[in-house]
Amino acid sequence: MNSSRHQRVSPNWRICAFLVGIACFGPGLFRARAEGCNSKNALFVVGKPYEGSLADEARRRAGAMIVRRMDLGMAYQMEFRADRLDLTVDKKGIVVAIHCG
Repeated sequence: MNSSRHQRVSPNWRICAFLVGIACFGPGLFRARAEGCNSKNALFVVGKPYEGSLADEARRRAGAMIVRRMDLGMAYQMEFRADRLDLTVDKKGIVVAIHCG
């Protein structure tokens, strides 16, 4: 009997957790997706050595949801994502270009 009660409670708990997550984080996620990415706000990274903290700050300033490091000479999928900031890095690890998408 205890296990059947657990099965009935479990879906309700998941729904509740989902709704709380949407209430707390949803507005910011939807706003970022609607506005997209603005690479002009992250131009400060060009010419600097790539670091995780620098990439995260660039992503935040650009209004992007994610950031991707793109090393020169490597192949990448080029699907368009309005919420992504791409940082192009040369062989020395210096950010040489940025763009959204």
